[in-house]
Amino acid sequence: MNRAALEQFFADVSSRLDRVEQAPADAVNRIQLDSFFRVVGHSLAASEKSRLRLDKKLASGFNVFHFIEPDENRLSDVLAFLLNPKGTHGQGNLFLRLMLIQLGLEATGQQTRHASVRREASTDRILNSRRRMDILVEAGTVLAIENKIDSAEQLDQVKDYLEHLHHCTRSGSIQAALIYLSPNGRPPESVSQSEIATLTASGKLHCWSYHDELRQWLDSCRQQCAAQRINAFLSDLMAYIEAEYQREPIYSSETKDYEK
Repeated sequence: MNRAALEQFFADVSSRLDRVEQAPADAVNRIQLDSFFRVVGHSLAASEKSRLRLDKKLASGFNVFHFIEPDENRLSDVLAFLLNPKGTHGQGNLFLRLMLIQLGLEATGQQTRHASVRREASTDRILNSRRRMDILVEAGTVLAIENKIDSAEQLDQVKDYLEHLHHCTRSGSIQAALIYLSPNGRPPESVSQSEIATLTASGKLHCWSYHDELRQWLDSCRQQCAAQRINAFLSDLMAYIEAEYQREPIYSSETKDYEK
């Protein structure tokens, strides 16, 4: 069933409920209630038949991610795949450019076309070179992504990542940013609130949530993607995120707390 059909169904039900609620208490008898639920039952049956007919062509309930159930690492693999201009998605640097635009980072078409996208990249610019960044993109500008779904942040983990990025930009001619990605957009624990405010204001740290900023980027990718197979893949990924990662309260950077 599509959205319009669902809206029409619930509008009909709501209209009938309003009439029942507005009627005097002694006027709502069993015959009226039986009639109401009979109509609702018919509507549900008709809607189900309509859904079954549409699903022969659309398979609206199918989502490949429900079979894969990707964990934190696999989702990082998916993000790195989309950002890689040489990826088999065939869209070149499109997805990377869209992310950089959303972040307010600058890079030329030449730089993004030849971007390097690495998984588990080491922090080789600082003393603690044993750290591994989930995703590191180098495209004239440097972008790191730390994906946190189930695992806890290690001691000074994000602090070290930010130090590594700082060393990448010491010349002053290169921009760098870190996306701290989580289901609810929470900030990293290894950085103080005052530092987070400063880093966020300067564009060096972005606390993204799966259901907000990441979904916004994926939707931009889907809208501009020319390949139908990748478009369907992105739609499935967005639907999976919607179903799986809205269960946590959303962190508010203004109140420094979690909104219910």
